[in-house]
Parts: sequence; C-alpha cells; structure tokens
Amino acid sequence: MGELHRLPLRDLPPAPTSISVPETWAALRSAMRITHGTLGEIVDLLDAGAPPADVFALIDTFNSQITTCGRAVTFLREAGTPPDAA
Repeated sequence: MGELHRLPLRDLPPAPTSISVPETWAALRSAMRITHGTLGEIVDLLDAGAPPADVFALIDTFNSQITTCGRAVTFLREAGTPPDAA
C-alpha cells in the first residue's frame, strides 16, 4: 500500500474543455471534499459491520466521484497551471 502514490492514472475520458482552469481547481477541491466524506462513510459502514450491499453501493458512488476528480486532474495536468493560479 505504501507504493500506491506511484500508480499511473487510469485511462480516463478527456475532461470537458468548456470550463476554465480556475473553475476546474475550485471544482476539484469541492469534489475531493465530497469524495473524502464518502470514503469516511464507507469506513464507518465497515466499522459498523454493515451489510455488503450497503458497502458496495457506497463504493460505487465513491468510484464515480473519484472518476470525476480524475477527469479534472487530467485537464489540469494538460493545462499545466498550478493551484495557486486559481
């Protein structure tokens, strides 16, 4: 698990080009906060011994959220503009 940060990005669809770089940074921040909350909810369900169907449903939501974040990251990498430019 310590090497997780070295995994390559998944093959994500291109990010929409109709949004500006500052808007994308702001959207990424919001999306990551939401995703962080969902991850916490998953951990809470696991700690509580929730039924697998409930856990897997929330994991599906998390996967959708992280894919959205990944699309924003793909756009921002291509733009090459640092977060402090937002």
